[in-house]
Amino acid sequence: MTVGNLQNTSLFSNPRWILGAAFFAAFGALPWLGLGPNFTRLMFTTFVWITASVAWNLLGGFAGQVSFGFAVFYGLGAYTAAMCINQGVNAYMAFLIAGAVAAAASLAIGLPTFRLRGPYFAIATIGVSEAVRVIATNLQMTGGASGYRVAEHGPFRPLEHFYTAFVLAAAAVGISAWIRNSKFGLSLQAIHEDEEAAADIGVNPLTAKLIVHFAAAGLTGMAGGVFARYAAFIHPQGVFAFNTSVAILLMPLIGGIGTVAGPVVGAFVYGLVQEELIAAFPQFHLLLYGCLLIIIILFEPRGVMGWIGQLYAALRGLRRKSATASLR
Repeated sequence: MTVGNLQNTSLFSNPRWILGAAFFAAFGALPWLGLGPNFTRLMFTTFVWITASVAWNLLGGFAGQVSFGFAVFYGLGAYTAAMCINQGVNAYMAFLIAGAVAAAASLAIGLPTFRLRGPYFAIATIGVSEAVRVIATNLQMTGGASGYRVAEHGPFRPLEHFYTAFVLAAAAVGISAWIRNSKFGLSLQAIHEDEEAAADIGVNPLTAKLIVHFAAAGLTGMAGGVFARYAAFIHPQGVFAFNTSVAILLMPLIGGIGTVAGPVVGAFVYGLVQEELIAAFPQFHLLLYGCLLIIIILFEPRGVMGWIGQLYAALRGLRRKSATASLR
């Protein structure tokens, strides 16, 4: 699909966005239905993953820049929020500061790495991620390998954490939908399809990639901050781990990269299945994720949304055949 074929439609006139809003509203009402604390915790984790998944898709799905380094922003956000909260900063202000720090880091990382393309860019992001993890492991201010504890005053309120993650996930999806249907989104699509051709028609690829990287890193940093406050304990081998980067990348691939709904679907699948897989296969869950990724790439690169599209097309075909048969 070329840029000229993309349509900048209004979000409010599209029934898909109304359906999406109703979907989120339904999940937001679940805690009031008497569901247990374990379900609330599971949904909190899923909403955090949704934010990170949607953020990665802004860069990897819309602009086509496959990054394996989003654990950097997640970890920076987690540690920044944790340190701010321990210094008495309001938690929600701490989340904004965490997003700002992660976004600022995206510029320092993006300026040199975006001059690389394809696998070279992906390899560079892996190197940056591992370098930051090693540094964080050896810094005294982060607690080193022993980790860092968040000492927030006041009682633990699961519903507050739930709705904090819920609102952030909803905001991330809204930002994604807005970018997807904006002129800036068309520029990202042009870069995805052919960076040199995009430059020929007036798009500045480096600037566009830096801007979307900035937004994606900010959202991921806030997601890390929300998680750190809830967990009350973080360590570099967790929030900065390469596994975290892979998980953030895997979710949009499962759901369907380059779409608004795909990262959300992928995060729900990953968030709801992850704990069961880890509990049942503690040594092999990453192998299972790898096999799942291979199956998706081989049989449906568009992920779950691609399968849904195929099913919808098949149902429409059957309905048309039925209507044609009835007219005869």
